[in-house]
Amino acid sequence: MHTQRFMEMAGEMMRSALKSWRGGNRLFAALHAGMGAEHSLKAILCHHDPLLISAHGDRALRFHALGFSGEKGVKPLEQARTIGMAEAFKDAEVVMRGQMAVTLEAFAPVMDARNGIAHLAHHDPATAEHVVSTALKVAEAVRTVLKTPARDFWGDYVHIFGDLAQVAAMPDLPEIDLQRAAEGLAQAEAAEAQHAAREVVRAVAATAREAITQTPLWGDPLGTNEAAKSALNVTRRAIVSAALYTTATRAQRATSALLGTYGYLSRREPTAPLSARDAVAVKTLVAREVEGAFTSALPKELQYVLTAPSSDVVWRPRLHESSAYGMNLYRWETCPACPAWGDFYGYLEPGTCSDFECNRGGSYCGQHDEGPPTTAHARAYVCPMCCLVLDTEQELEAAYMEVVALYES
Repeated sequence: MHTQRFMEMAGEMMRSALKSWRGGNRLFAALHAGMGAEHSLKAILCHHDPLLISAHGDRALRFHALGFSGEKGVKPLEQARTIGMAEAFKDAEVVMRGQMAVTLEAFAPVMDARNGIAHLAHHDPATAEHVVSTALKVAEAVRTVLKTPARDFWGDYVHIFGDLAQVAAMPDLPEIDLQRAAEGLAQAEAAEAQHAAREVVRAVAATAREAITQTPLWGDPLGTNEAAKSALNVTRRAIVSAALYTTATRAQRATSALLGTYGYLSRREPTAPLSARDAVAVKTLVAREVEGAFTSALPKELQYVLTAPSSDVVWRPRLHESSAYGMNLYRWETCPACPAWGDFYGYLEPGTCSDFECNRGGSYCGQHDEGPPTTAHARAYVCPMCCLVLDTEQELEAAYMEVVALYES
């Protein structure tokens, strides 16, 4: 019984629980979340010593853990008996040294739900949200302590697993032929992204050498180690970001073309065969696969470029500053396809106030601090990293993004 295997099973159970919650099956969500939490607890105990999960009087697990699995008289591992969830929770609290996310009292409904469904096919639907959310907190606490990669554990839910409302709102992929076509496109574009990342590695080396020897920085020749280092960082950011931008933009254009073959147009009639939810699901699938494949194919010394802040180079081109999408609204939201923050574009609608001076922004009327608020109407959402573009109000609503927001003047 290995820690890694327990965590793999815990991750599978938790992703299954989230998928069930997303599909509206609260009973299976509670069952799988409870099982995932139990596997997580036993993983942290096995991390310290597999004997910690052996039940009182059990001999099979003890002999297997001590390396005597092949000896005569040792029962197979399938017949081993382990401690229950309550005992596992109490012991996990000890070895986690204050890093457990919930109390035993809060965890009790998780145990009741898991046992009730597994043994009696009974579950109180009113407790489902508490059961699943508590189990998720326990699993995440263990994952953090064991330093299991978040994306490996949570999969597509890595950015939203803690918000069950957002999980339930995730768009489902539509009919099976479009799903297969979308998955095929995502795989093909991911392969292109990996190829582009490999080309980036070669380009960085060649361009960096030229930049270091020929490019002036702040008016001075690049003759010092600091100057050379700065030039190399700028070059890396420019090459990596441009390659990802080009690759991701092409993938999104291919996605739009695919949706078009199924009768979807972003500026479509309400009777179009595909809904905005279908389009958002396909767009985010392709964007997620491309960004993930590109990033994972980069060596670690270049991966930081996609997350490190840069004050000396604007490394992400902004394609949608045109009048077609309006102005940048200076509103940001986490991208549904990658870890970046995307931008909203649209138009502003100035507010009015019955007080003349307040309307001019010259006095305080008692309701507005700095003049009447301005209403911002979003018309598009653009991610600068994976190049996901949601360009209709219906797509923004399908992604559960706020279309209208109030700004203080």
